[in-house]
Amino acid sequence: MKAISTLIFTGTLVAFVFTGCSKNSTIPTEATADVPQFDLSPSDGAAAVRLDAPIGLWFAKPVDRGVVERGFHLISERAIADSVCPVSRTMSHGNIMDSMADSSKIHHLGQYHTTRGRFSWSSDSTQCFFRPDTMMTSRTQYMIHFNREITQMMERRIGSMGMLGAHGSGMMASEMMFHFTTMDTAQLGSGHDAHH
Repeated sequence: MKAISTLIFTGTLVAFVFTGCSKNSTIPTEATADVPQFDLSPSDGAAAVRLDAPIGLWFAKPVDRGVVERGFHLISERAIADSVCPVSRTMSHGNIMDSMADSSKIHHLGQYHTTRGRFSWSSDSTQCFFRPDTMMTSRTQYMIHFNREITQMMERRIGSMGMLGAHGSGMMASEMMFHFTTMDTAQLGSGHDAHH
């Protein structure tokens, strides 16, 4: 009899655990309360990123694909430091930090020196992957730039982005920039992994 009582109690406890709060779905659980409005990979400040890594974007709500594809730029520090600009021989690109504070420079880089690639989207327009046409360069800092059109669209559809990523000053204050550094393939030796 004691074994049967224990079995009934255990079965009731298991049923309670699995059904206890399922009827009240308006109360967010701890896991869903912390869902970010936006996330990306590689994360801001990431190091040793694979040279073939895609750039992943995750949005809490559906976004306008055209706006994202127009306003997203992946810019290599080598492109920024390029002294032979095919568009303007008089424009000094400077470095990444200089570019973040100069709207004309960052827009020039985004238009003429961005890494080319292709986008793939989830069916609900909440996830996107950007895959560069060629592998990224070893030991190189890259900047992901979101122009004002993207940030305004995200704020309308998702909510305030706050201080997500780095922001420029003045006219650049509403644009977002993220940075990561690629892996050093020279340290991998001459094995198979050195090619990736």
